[in-house]
Order: sequence, then structure tokens, then C-alpha cells
Amino acid sequence: MPETPKKNEFAEQAEEVTVEADPRNTSSESFPVIGLGGSAGSFLSFEKFFSKMPTDSGMSFVVIMHLDPNYRSHLDEVFQRFTGMPVSEAVDGVVIEPNKVYLIPRNKDMGIHNRRLLLMPASKNKGVRQPIDFFLQSLADDQWGKGAGVIFSGMGSDGETGIRMLKEKLGVTLVQDPMTAEYDSMPRAAIGTGLVDFVLAPEEMPNTLIRYMNHPALALDSDQERFAMQTGNAVQKVLMLLRSYTGNDFAQYKMSTITRRIDRRIAYYQLKDYDSYVDLLNENPQEIKTLFNELLIGVTKFFRDEEAFDRLKLKVYNLLKNKSADDPIRVWIAGCSTGEEAYSIAMIIMECQDQEPNHIQRKIQIYATDLDQDALEYARAGVYHSNIAAYVSPERLKRFFTKRGNEYIVNKHMREMIVFAQQNIIKDAPFIRLDLVCCRNMLIYFTAELQKRIIPLFYYALNPGGLLLMGPAETIGGFTDMFLSVDHKWKLFERIKGNVQVTRLADFPFNVAPVPLPENKIDKKAPMLNPVKSANDFFNQVLIEHLAPAAILVDRKGTILFTNGKTDELLSFPSGQATMNIHKMIREELRYPIDYCISQTLADEKNVAVRDVKLKGEKSNQLINLRAVRVEQEGMQDSVLLIFEKLMAPVKRGARIKAATADESSRVSELERELLFTRQRLNNTIEQMESSMEELKSTNEELQSTNEELQSTNEESLTTKEEMQSLNEELMTINVQYQSKAEELTRLNNDMKNLLDVTEIGTIFLDNNLIILRYTPQVKKLFNLISTDVGRPIMHVVDNFEQSLKEDDIREVIEKLTIKEIDMSTYDKEWYRVRIMPYRTSDNFISGAVITFTLITDFKLMQSQLNTLKEYADAMAEQFTQAMCRLDRSLSVTYANRAFFNFFEVLRTDVLGKPLPAFLRQRWQTDAATDTLNKCISTGMPQEAAILIPGRDKEIIIRSRLFDAELKSDISLMLFTIDDETISQP
Repeated sequence: MPETPKKNEFAEQAEEVTVEADPRNTSSESFPVIGLGGSAGSFLSFEKFFSKMPTDSGMSFVVIMHLDPNYRSHLDEVFQRFTGMPVSEAVDGVVIEPNKVYLIPRNKDMGIHNRRLLLMPASKNKGVRQPIDFFLQSLADDQWGKGAGVIFSGMGSDGETGIRMLKEKLGVTLVQDPMTAEYDSMPRAAIGTGLVDFVLAPEEMPNTLIRYMNHPALALDSDQERFAMQTGNAVQKVLMLLRSYTGNDFAQYKMSTITRRIDRRIAYYQLKDYDSYVDLLNENPQEIKTLFNELLIGVTKFFRDEEAFDRLKLKVYNLLKNKSADDPIRVWIAGCSTGEEAYSIAMIIMECQDQEPNHIQRKIQIYATDLDQDALEYARAGVYHSNIAAYVSPERLKRFFTKRGNEYIVNKHMREMIVFAQQNIIKDAPFIRLDLVCCRNMLIYFTAELQKRIIPLFYYALNPGGLLLMGPAETIGGFTDMFLSVDHKWKLFERIKGNVQVTRLADFPFNVAPVPLPENKIDKKAPMLNPVKSANDFFNQVLIEHLAPAAILVDRKGTILFTNGKTDELLSFPSGQATMNIHKMIREELRYPIDYCISQTLADEKNVAVRDVKLKGEKSNQLINLRAVRVEQEGMQDSVLLIFEKLMAPVKRGARIKAATADESSRVSELERELLFTRQRLNNTIEQMESSMEELKSTNEELQSTNEELQSTNEESLTTKEEMQSLNEELMTINVQYQSKAEELTRLNNDMKNLLDVTEIGTIFLDNNLIILRYTPQVKKLFNLISTDVGRPIMHVVDNFEQSLKEDDIREVIEKLTIKEIDMSTYDKEWYRVRIMPYRTSDNFISGAVITFTLITDFKLMQSQLNTLKEYADAMAEQFTQAMCRLDRSLSVTYANRAFFNFFEVLRTDVLGKPLPAFLRQRWQTDAATDTLNKCISTGMPQEAAILIPGRDKEIIIRSRLFDAELKSDISLMLFTIDDETISQP
């Protein structure tokens, strides 16, 4: 339900009234004021906004940013590059003007009052600064519909509460599209309120703002001009559509509230009048829901008007002191909106219980109701943005909330003591037997007639001495006989004890069917007399029976509880169903006097006497004095003792007839007295019937309230059941996904195990601290490992290598992200190739190392044999007189025999490792040898050529032969020989 924000923090406390006031400046100098908030990444957004905003828009702009308090800001210079409007840093008390930009100074909070910017020291007394919220709240109070809030890129949720306040006060709200924001936390938090009018890119906002603010529905200054737009019965048609679609009749809401909300929607769609809006509602039912939500905008926050809650807490503590430990604490929050107020009151009640000397923990029952189902769902979830830290103390956050990311979640214990339910206070029965009713800033939207119906309902709902907390702009009106003012400023009232006149109570809402009253609600107590048991009591009883006059003890309904003396002359059993009611058993002559005595005694709480009552007998008449005495004994306060005293001896019938004939006046007096008794009995009967009717009505109302309470609890239970079912379905879905993942992991684990078993590669997995995480069975041949070694450092385990693995090698791999290979032999003369690699996670993080051990004993044996053969071949080549050399694939010399060096008269270092073609070209001044080598490579066939070299008369024969035609080996590929008869013997 709608709720009014607290008074401007910069204004004096004004006289509270029950009417809604719109403080918008309607003078010719009226102009819109735009509050723009941004944080991280918002400079580009401001630039795009102001680059598209005309310099003569007629609007004033106030920029609020999160600034570093330790460094001087140069925002004015930066912003001046964005716009042609004058830009200046705000100074305390400056009056804003249109077509100008004002910037918040660093380390300051800034508000606005009467279009005057006011600076205050930055406050962080509750942990989180919210300068954007601070300004937008004051802007809402000061400018109402002439105020606009714009939220740009930023981190956190600053601006969320300010958006709520502006929307309640008819302001317009714009938020940057999160897709265009560098940091989208602030835009998303504002959008999450459901109260944002436009979600746009920054460059699209200026045109939208200008069109909206200049629309006639908002620009008109007088109600007469505004009503000119309300053609015909358009407003009534809107109300009719609202009632048809939502089931709620807004006819008793203040018309000014409704029309101003409609004006906003007309400006939003840029329509010309109310008839156009009615057409839109007929074509678009979704707009009906939107208007319905606009009318129900309930803006609240935790501990709103903190001083009011401090005063309430003191009164609640005093109230608890007068309650027994078994009495529950019952509270009704009418118009709870999104739940902040309900949770705030729950917190202070629990704190009050903690402060009691005996720490009594009574059951707390809080019923929080509202018309807005969406707001109730939000309240039930109990999840709020981190900006509540600005209003809730760190101690309360720690005790009553759980932090999750950028959110605070209400703890389960506090959540379960509150029932959130949908209720229409106008037509649904109220809750009863309450200790506190909180209805803040809702009645101001109702007409005076409706307020006069609601206030008595609160009186009916509260226990005597119960508390009523209203908004600072509300009052109880003329119902001072129902409520006593406890705090005039914060509108805290106490229900007066006792009952008011029936005519003062309003018509009770009859919207639910009555239900049977539970047995435990029915008072089954009745006064009982203890039997006479002792001898002394028996003696007294006999004495009373013989000496005391006849007496009968009855309750307020006439039921006979006890008799004494001879009452057989007074009482008789009527025919039919047995009864012990004196009104049916007493003699006819005494019926009227007894009715009179009982009713008067109970009503006036004093004794009553009737003299000279005549009893007719068969032979004579008897005069009796009748006295009624109210019983004061505890437990019998509603009982009456009737005493019958005989006055004189019986008068003979004949004598009485003669006396009556002689004295007619005596007969007249007797008839008059009988007539008086008859009238009194009739009056008593009427009063009893009226009282019974009131009791029946009260009982019926209580039954309806009980039914409403049960319906609310049932609704909460159904909602909880639905949430649990939904959560269960989600858990089942997640469980299926987990099962699928588990099966997939099992398959992968099996695949990996079989792969490692087949390859017979030993593997050890280590973390960053070289702790063993797991290993394959093959590793046990190389390390003395057992299953309990998992979790131990690898360097603590004894291995079977001749030279142990070095810790530095493993750490180097982890730190430098390299791969290291080492050939190591065991004591059994088996060779393994040890490969150390970084362990990379799926998201490319290094979380350890993987070491593999591959058996290469056969490879080492083959390599040894090859080396032996190579040495043998080289030894044989040294004995040849023929010059020869061995070449690799790049035709570089890898080996040359002694005859080769002698032929060229060079040293080994001049030839080995160098390209042979270049060497021969330099020596022989010809490419013939190179051509022979290339041809051998290209054809794969042995080549031979005779060439004449400088300094020789005879040709020499050169031969080349390729030993690897596919060029796949890194070993020497080609044998090159020179035949020359002049080569000397070795």
C-alpha cells in the first residue's frame, strides 16, 4: 500500500494534516530538477547524456557521484567539455537555476529544500554512504512531480531507495540500460524495484525527458486546466475498469491521488486527454495492471523515521512488562508493502524481550497485509540489497540477517514469525486481540469518510492499552474517546480501556463467512459452591435453615445455585423439560418483582428491596418483603442473593375483602405497583435483548476476524507449500544433473584408469605444495607407496632410483610453467623417462604438477647398441685411405675420417658442423660437388662424378650415397667419398 516518506531532513517539522499535499512550485518560475547519479564507469554515460541535452531545455541538473574524499575533484572542468551549459561545483545554500549543471563536492552529502542546495558533512554512521539516495529522497520531498531521477553505471545499489521515493511522489525515473553500462550493479538494483519508468541508453534519455516534462498533463499549473483534460466521465470509466480487472474499488481513494497518477501515465504515452487513456486501457489490459500498481506504490525502508521507532520501542517494552509469559505478542502491519516495516518491528520486539529481566521469550505473531501481491512476494522472500546497511545497524545486520554477495537475507527465525497475506482493509475483516497496529502513511490516500470507518476498526482490533502507530502526516481525527495520544509528533496512540458507545463504532466489514468458534475460545467456567463437610459447617447450616428467612442464590441469568429455608411456597417445577431457572419456577406474583430486583442489583451494583408483595393462598394472603443482595465473594461477582421475609400473620380472606371494599385506594396502589414492575420488566427485557444482540454481533465479528486470520495463515502456508514444491522440483532437476555428471565422471574415471593401465605409464598427481593427491598402481614399483601416503609430501617418500627426483625440478615446472624430461635408472638397472608437467584446471589455473614415468629400458639398450655400432664404424673408417665424411639432412659434416682431413689439409674444427657444399665451393671453385649432392637427395639414388680441381692434373672421383631416402631421420643421412690416388696412407 502507498506510504509517505519522512519529512525533508532540511525542513522544519510542519503541522501534520490528514490531507495529501503536493508542494510542487506552480509559479511561473517552475522548472524540472533532474538528479543524476553515477559511480564507476559513469563518465562516458554522462558525456553521452549531456552531449544530447540542449542548452535551453529549461531544466536544472544536479550531478551526484561517488568521489574520493582525499583528492580534489576537477569534475567541473571535465563536465564543461560535455555541455555548453554552465557547470559549477555546488556551494552551500545556492539556489538552483534552469539550464545549469551543479556538481556535488567531494566528502559531502547534498540535499535540496525550496530549490536551495544544502551541503552536510559526509555521514557513514551506519557503514555505507549512499549520497545518491540521500539527494533523491530530498528531491522527492521538495519537488514531487517536478523531480526526476537518473541512474547511470556504477557498482553497488546506491539510488535504489531514491528511485522508490521519487516514484511515490509522482517523480519520473530513468535508468541506464544495463547492456550499455560498464558496471551494471546500480542500474540493475534500480530496475529491480519495478518502479523505473524508462530503461534507455544515456544518449536516448534527453529527448524522452524533454517530451515527458513538457507534456500538458504535467505542465498545467491549475486544477481547472487539468480538469479540462478529464473529458466527460473518463475518470469514472478508469475506476470502473480498475474495479472490473482487479476487484478493488478505488472510489473511496482521494480523487487528487488518482488523477495525478493518471496524469503520469498520459504523459508516459504522450496522449492528449483522458478519453485517449480510456481507449488505451480497453486495448491493453496490461496497462490496467500497471496503473493498479502505480496507485499501490508503497515506499518504505527499514526503520523509516528512526526516532518514531525509538519511541515505539520504549512503549512496546512497557507493554511487555504488563503481559504474562504465556500471552503471545500480536501485531498487525496494515499496508506492509515490501516488508521492511514488518521486519523492523519484529526486530525491536525481539530486542525488547531480550531486555526484560527474566528474558521471557513470548510467541510473536505478526500479520503483515497489503493489496499488492507482487510486493507481498518480495516481502516473503526476505532478500534485500546491501544498501540496507545505511538504515540497519551492524549489530542488527549480524543478528537478524545473513550476508550473501551483495544481498542480505532475513534469518529464518524472524521470517517465520511474520505472516504476509493479501488483504483489502476496506472490505476484509480486521485481526483482533492485538497489542500493536501499525498503519503508516496509508490513510492519507483515503477520503475523510473512509478514514472515519477505518479508525474504529483499529480500536476494535486492539486490546485495551494496545498501541496504534500512524504516519507523521496522519491523525485519529475526532476519535479522541477511543485513543489517547502518546507521542504527538510521531503519531503514536494508545487504545483507551473500556468500551465506547455502540453508535461510535463503524460498520464492520462483512466479506467472509463466519466459522465455528473453537472450543478453547468458549468460557466454560461457572461459579460452584463447595459442599458442607465439617461438623461446624453442618451446625451453622441447620441453624440457618430453621431461623433464617427463605433465601435463593442465583446467577445473572437466573439459574438457581443454592436455596435456604422453606422455599416450597415460593418455587414450583413447571411441566415439560426440567429447569433450575428462577424466572420459570417462581410463583406468578413474585415474577415481576424478582426480575426487577435481579436486573437493578446487577446494573447499579447496590442492594434493592421491594416491600409488601402479596402472596395469594388458598385460605389467606401473605405479605412479603423481598430484598436482593449483590454477592461480592471472589468468583461469584455476578450472583444475587434473594431474601424473602414474611411481614405479618396471614389475613383471612373475608376480612381482606371487606378491607379492600372499604379502602379502594389500597387496591389502586397495588395495581400501580404491579404496573411499575411490568414496565420495569419490559425495559429490562428490551435492554437484555439489545445487549444480547450486541454480544451476538461482537461474537460474529470476532468469528469473522478469526476466519480472516486463519485465511491469512492458510494463504501463507499455501504460498510456502508452493515455494517448497518449486524448490523441490529445482532440487530434483539439479539432482538429475548431478547424477548425470556423476555417471559421466565415473565413465571418465574408468576410461582414464584403463588408459593408464594399458599404457603402463606410472603417474603421480601433486598439488602446489608437492603433496601427493593420487597415483597409479605402476608407481609402486618406483616408490615405496601405500594408500595412507596420499596427503604426504612426495619428497618424504623413499624411491628406487639411483639418483632421487629433485624437488627444485618440480617447483621450477610449477613456477615457470615449463615441461622437464629426465632419464633416470633404478637400482635394478631399469631406465625410465620422467616427464614433469604443470597440472592445469579446466579454467587454466595451475594447481600442482603431474609426473609420469615411462619405461625406456629397451630404448636405452638399443641406443647403447647403436652407439657401439657407430663407434665400430667410425674406427673402421679411420683405417680407410679413401677420404670420406658423413652428412646430416642439412648437408653439414657430422663426421670425417683422417684421410679427409689430410686430403684438405685442415683441422677437425674447420670442418665438423659446417655445411659441406660451402666448404667444397670455397676449396674447388666449382658447384659440381653441390650438384651431385642435390641430385642424390632429389633422386634418392647413389651419385658419382669426376671433377677436376685446382692444383691437380687428374680428375678425382666423388661419390654420394643417401641412407634415408624418406628424410625422416635426424641421424647422418649421406656418405660422401673422394677417390684420389695421391692420398697418402695413414
